[in-house]
Amino acid sequence: MNTVPVDQSGSPVAAPAKRPAPAGASRRRKGAGAALLCASGLLALPAQAQEAIIPAPAPTHTVTGFTMLDYASLTLTDGTDFDLFGIHYMQRVNEWLYVGAGAFAPMVEGNYSGFYGADVTLHAQRNIFGNWFANAGLSLGAAAGGQSNTNISRLSGDGVYGRAYIGVGYAFENFSLGLNYSHVEMPGGQVRSDAVNLFVQMPFSYDRGDFRDAGRQLGVQDFNAPRTDNILSFTYTHVSQIDPTARYTGDIGFASLQFSHFLNDNVYAFFGIDIGVSGLMFFNQAQGGLGYRWALSDNVNLYGQLGIGSGGYVTNTYDAGPGLAIYPRATLEYLWGNGFGATASLGYLAAPQGTARNWTIGLGLNYHMSGPRSGRTDRSGEDYTLRGVRLNVLGRATSDIDFNGRVTDGIGLVALQADYLLDENWYLAAQVAAGTETFRGIAGYAEGYIGAGWQTNLTASGRLQGYAQLLYGLNDVGVSPAHEVGGMIYPAIGFSYGLNDRVALYGQIGATYSTGQYLGTHTNAFETYTVGLGLSYRFSLPTR
Repeated sequence: MNTVPVDQSGSPVAAPAKRPAPAGASRRRKGAGAALLCASGLLALPAQAQEAIIPAPAPTHTVTGFTMLDYASLTLTDGTDFDLFGIHYMQRVNEWLYVGAGAFAPMVEGNYSGFYGADVTLHAQRNIFGNWFANAGLSLGAAAGGQSNTNISRLSGDGVYGRAYIGVGYAFENFSLGLNYSHVEMPGGQVRSDAVNLFVQMPFSYDRGDFRDAGRQLGVQDFNAPRTDNILSFTYTHVSQIDPTARYTGDIGFASLQFSHFLNDNVYAFFGIDIGVSGLMFFNQAQGGLGYRWALSDNVNLYGQLGIGSGGYVTNTYDAGPGLAIYPRATLEYLWGNGFGATASLGYLAAPQGTARNWTIGLGLNYHMSGPRSGRTDRSGEDYTLRGVRLNVLGRATSDIDFNGRVTDGIGLVALQADYLLDENWYLAAQVAAGTETFRGIAGYAEGYIGAGWQTNLTASGRLQGYAQLLYGLNDVGVSPAHEVGGMIYPAIGFSYGLNDRVALYGQIGATYSTGQYLGTHTNAFETYTVGLGLSYRFSLPTR
């Protein structure tokens, strides 16, 4: 008779779950059975000992969420039209709560190309019946732009942006569609409006590892490895204006970053940003769209894509009208190995509702982050490495700012720095920061840097690390090239104190110095010191 164990109260106690046999265990046990016929001493060998020698793969977790596109037509306080198109990355926290970040810009209404903003969002969403759901959210960020220098302050106020929304949506098989009622406001400016906005949500999921497992290797069988390619592209783009009509008539240099996700072997969706690094510093543009890849040989690919987005500068300096940008481009790639490829591109950038028309030519680098190697269907032997990633969000406060020998009050900034660990000590870093106060009476002060850093080993407690880094980039001190200071260096030191594997306190002390006056490229000078404190969100990503 079978008996069921019970506890002291007489309730049945569930038997412990059996551990699933690891891959290959049946073959090992058959081999052991043959050996038992020859040596009965092997009967004492515990099965657990056989399992213990099998190294377990590094743990990964599936992250889910959605990308949200939304559009709202607004009315400014002076009665004129304005609109905002936004894209947001929203990551699931629990069954109903999401957190995310995104960017927004005008598209087809008004005359404010170059207006641009970024925010963080707290979003709640629950099913109400069938495929219908209710959602609500709150966004806070920074934004600025305008038709002219004086119009920036009138339109954007102090540069602080807030949005609250509530509405309903319907979930289809591969996307969701809905309407929200929203209120958008920029204190001190003309942006203050209620609106009904349309939104589209597209779900995503991917695997990531714990931060402590950074550096470990995975095979494609150890996690939900991507079945199609994902490419990160870095490009320097030279922009030649065609018969310009606005104040600035020269060339523009873009630093361009694009992420491409392949929907199948050849068709891909992409999102890219372009930032002015010469000619019109901090010219800003973002676009997304679809593209197609032709494999010309094992090492040569041709890409064709069409991007639609928003971009520009102050409208009277570069006439992009309300901001709508159309950007077809062709790119030739030569793969040299390890997932890297050199690229050359040719494109045509147009603002249909403005007069801006441009030819673009670029040189760059592609990094194939994941997916099968080119020309391969058998993925055995493809190893991935978990690379540590830190997303650091911090508030920064500057000392008084020395601008061309004149002392200006310091300002507050909100900064996001992303760190990509190369090994236990060295990492690559990129930081963007936006002012939460006006600089010299104008909203929209911004900084952007890239560089590298070195961090100490963890202390004995396993929580504290120090670091030193050197970043190089640009700042945006105004809307006239006459005010620009050229390149900026940002040396900094700081600490990270782990609260757990995912979250850490993050501190930073640094200084910013302009280099143009030393290199002879600019006569203006900029210098300040800064201190920052915030939080780090830490994880690892499988990359090749």
